[in-house]
Amino acid sequence: MSQEIRLRNQARNLYTRALSSVYRNAVELHDPSLWLLRDPEVEEKMLRDADIRHAVGYRRHLIAGKDWSLVPRDETAELGRRAVHVGTELLKEIEGFTAARMNLARAFFSGARFARIHGEPRILRLGDGKPRTWWVPTRLEDVDKRMFRIVPHNDEGDLSAHWERWDVGKVEFIPETRLDALHTIKHVYQDDEASLGHGTALREALGFVWYSKEHVLSESMAAVEKFAQGILTAKIDGARDAETGLPNEELIAEWVAMLEDLRARHVLVYDKSDDVEIMHGGGDGWQLLETIRTELRTTIYTLVMGANLTTAASEGGSYALAEIQENSTEALIQFDRETLQETLSRSLLRCIWTRNRPNLVELGISEECPFFHITQEKRQDPQERANVAAVLNGIGVDLSLGELLEQTGFSRPEPGEEVIDGGSGIPAAPDFGGGRFKGGA
Repeated sequence: MSQEIRLRNQARNLYTRALSSVYRNAVELHDPSLWLLRDPEVEEKMLRDADIRHAVGYRRHLIAGKDWSLVPRDETAELGRRAVHVGTELLKEIEGFTAARMNLARAFFSGARFARIHGEPRILRLGDGKPRTWWVPTRLEDVDKRMFRIVPHNDEGDLSAHWERWDVGKVEFIPETRLDALHTIKHVYQDDEASLGHGTALREALGFVWYSKEHVLSESMAAVEKFAQGILTAKIDGARDAETGLPNEELIAEWVAMLEDLRARHVLVYDKSDDVEIMHGGGDGWQLLETIRTELRTTIYTLVMGANLTTAASEGGSYALAEIQENSTEALIQFDRETLQETLSRSLLRCIWTRNRPNLVELGISEECPFFHITQEKRQDPQERANVAAVLNGIGVDLSLGELLEQTGFSRPEPGEEVIDGGSGIPAAPDFGGGRFKGGA
């Protein structure tokens, strides 16, 4: 027992002393990434891998979402709805807004992503129809995270940090002004203390899998010729010097060159007294490489998507497991969507509301800045959603007709289009009795 007491675990002291040292003595709070330390271009190299690029790109698409909306602070207040209308019309002016959200969504892989908000004044009739000069956001410029750094500040023991950005013209880092900060979107993913403000990147876990996969692929390509063409052996007369007993290097080199040339031409010609043979190895080595490649590919998908089964399974245990993993993936994606929503609400909408404050005060909505919302796009079973809607409507719950039509795959009829009147004899879902949808609900 006394020995265990004396042998203290130094993990805590190592962390606390290192953290204090970096805030007190460092010029910059560097990203504590093992892979960036080994190779500054590691992210670009990792994304050249087909499996990593596919998985990361797919998750980015799901996070960014196709549809978005603004949510009022008070859904029952008229001013909240007016604020939503104004904010929505201004956001619609952003060119390439979907692509910009995809760039920001990459934060889960890189730890942090940044964007510069550009805009211009325009005369618009928003809110009450009166023409006013509005500051309109026009573009979200992707800015590489290497254009920013975090600088510690030690003021008599009061430790803090601030952002600086690289000025290309001055060729130096300069502190961010309040206007710079207002026009910069900083999307930091899982910002814990140990990440020093740079966010927690999935790149760190993927790096070891990627490195192993690169090595296995290199070995696999080297093995292709061996397993496809076999090993060519030749027993020749005079391969050893009669006097010294050593290999006749000149003769062996000539035979090697001749056999390689003949095999390249798909023909072998040799003296009948010589013994030339092609040895085909077994498939055990290739099978091992294939198994390792599959394991690494599965690990990549599991790390990025939270699941490793594709949606190709359609029945049996694999299909049931795929449904479970789909829910796991959706929970992961929904968390990422919510973090991006918070960033865009805090940065983009705050910038719009600050730059247009005089107009918003005049409209009475300066304190009604809405929240950004990305529509959840989880694939829904139309019959299941219709059944649930039938039950809810049957017990008196009013439903959104537009949302119901979207989830069941139908659309509103166009003016003059032939329609089937609601309640004209189309039965409700058979499992739930005679509940009907109320038109205009």
